[in-house]
Amino acid sequence: MMKNKICYILAFITLAFFAVIFIQGKAHIFKPKELNGVYYTPKAPEFTFESYCDGSMQKNIDDYLRYNFGFREVFIRFYNQYIWDFYKKALNKTIIIGKDNWLYGSNDVENYHESAMYNYTSDENEMARRLALEAGRMCKVQNILKEYGIFIFMTFEPGKSFVFPEFLPENDKYKRKPFHAIEFYRQAFDSLNVNYIDLNQWFINQKGKTKYPLFPKSGLHWSHVASVYAFDTIVKYIEHENGMNLNNYSVVGIHPCEPEKPDDDIEKLLNLMRPIKGNVYYKAETEFTEDSTTVFPKYLVVGDSYNWNILKSVPIGGIFEKSPYWYYNSSLFHHEKYKSLDEFDHLDEILRYKIINLAYSPAQLFVFSNGFLPKTLLYLCHDDEEIDSVANEIAKTIDNISDEEKLKNARKTLFSEPEKYFNDLSTNDIPVKRNKRIKAIMKKYYDIEID
Repeated sequence: MMKNKICYILAFITLAFFAVIFIQGKAHIFKPKELNGVYYTPKAPEFTFESYCDGSMQKNIDDYLRYNFGFREVFIRFYNQYIWDFYKKALNKTIIIGKDNWLYGSNDVENYHESAMYNYTSDENEMARRLALEAGRMCKVQNILKEYGIFIFMTFEPGKSFVFPEFLPENDKYKRKPFHAIEFYRQAFDSLNVNYIDLNQWFINQKGKTKYPLFPKSGLHWSHVASVYAFDTIVKYIEHENGMNLNNYSVVGIHPCEPEKPDDDIEKLLNLMRPIKGNVYYKAETEFTEDSTTVFPKYLVVGDSYNWNILKSVPIGGIFEKSPYWYYNSSLFHHEKYKSLDEFDHLDEILRYKIINLAYSPAQLFVFSNGFLPKTLLYLCHDDEEIDSVANEIAKTIDNISDEEKLKNARKTLFSEPEKYFNDLSTNDIPVKRNKRIKAIMKKYYDIEID
């Protein structure tokens, strides 16, 4: 009799358990903490006779239920915690678990050991050609903008795997011949006299000398405190190279704090039930030094996600009059007028800024400038009518899409490598031709007459 009661109780608990999951999946009564990262959520499948016959409907139902059952987030976090606690593994393939619970991004580790070059091409000669072409563009754009009093420079941001390689896991998977873009660019920039500052080497030199972490163990990017000191170095570099006095700040305090995005961005992708123990995060307090000779130029950053730490931790608004951020030369942030790079006149916008910084970490140097340099070089050296004419000619070679899409793709092709279409851009010499609109733009922004 007692055995039957236990069976009834267990059966009732089981049915109640699945009933609660079913109700949660339909009604979403509770709001579990969402999972971090990018993941695909399939839509509810529609019943059709064709999909039933070919078996696709059944598969779509399985996929939908797999991603939409009740308390899915809780179960996934519970399982991930189990895998972490007992095996120190991550189901997310973009995360590399190093020694002493140091976490790395897979792309950063690949770049250090085998080079992320192989994500773009398997031909080292082709990659060297692309990087040399981009270095040459940087040199040309730098020299042309200098004619108009505009200073452009490159910032090599630090890579976690370069600064702390001792915590990387031992794994034969990452033992291929390296091709480091950062080493290639250093040598190329030195030979071409390109303006740059190497924070990657600076961080390596600072390792073990600071009272704050240069990188959080659970994050991909430099720590917030490190970014504050790093940007102070950038400010000093701008002052030295331009003979100008910017509004300087100093760090007046460093204190522990709760993790602030992106301190623990890699850890968040693990989607665990609880935080990893032993991680301490810090914030820096800053204050400005008053100076009557201070100038406030307009400052543009084109680069990767490292700049978010600077924008959150540095009082950049007290240093520059304007400081928009062109995230991977794709998304536009902190602009007073525009929200998209497609909305404005590229040449007009570029010439607004006295200081332009291209800032990339080592793993992102294979896509350095994200098309900013070739497009800028093209618009500095050729009139809009010429550019439009060549784009229209390219569009005529494209089939099977609308005219609007043809022109869009043609311009993308032209901006990716304009040297193929304009001979003066393909040589090592600085082009002599200039866009005729530059005179009017310089007059508008600086009241300068250009001969």
